[in-house]
Amino acid sequence: MKKLILLFTAAVAAANLSAAGDDSEYVEECEFERFYVGGGATLFLPQGGGDAQRLGGATARCGWYFAEFWSLEGEAALLENSAGMGVNLLWHWWGYERLDPFFTFGAKGWFGGDAADVGPKSGFGFFYHLTDSLSLRFDADATLGLDGKQEMRYTLTGGVQWSF
Repeated sequence: MKKLILLFTAAVAAANLSAAGDDSEYVEECEFERFYVGGGATLFLPQGGGDAQRLGGATARCGWYFAEFWSLEGEAALLENSAGMGVNLLWHWWGYERLDPFFTFGAKGWFGGDAADVGPKSGFGFFYHLTDSLSLRFDADATLGLDGKQEMRYTLTGGVQWSF
């Protein structure tokens, strides 16, 4: 079952990357304002198991919009007894002036404590743009554990993002 989910996640990510096409003309027009940084509070929710517990912590992100509806970002999370690092591809699929929902596809690794594992992840979230540069951000994602005790790890994150 894990291999099937991993294969499905990889296929969806590859399809989304190929659908982005060659936006080289768009990328040439982009300026520095296409970069962003952000941070927030994270709630870690492991699936099942007697040793599973909810953990709170913080997440930091930095990223770049490489096309109108696509961005690539790196993230780092610090919990009380573990840390996580990941790479995400965001697809902004619909948006109004202020509300901007998105899907995420990527990979995440958790290190230390009972949370140690690496695997593909996917999720969804939305931005609420307060100004052109400042936004509120909320995410929910699931990471498929490939080697650990728990098959799935869920995180909920809320925070702010600054575009410059």
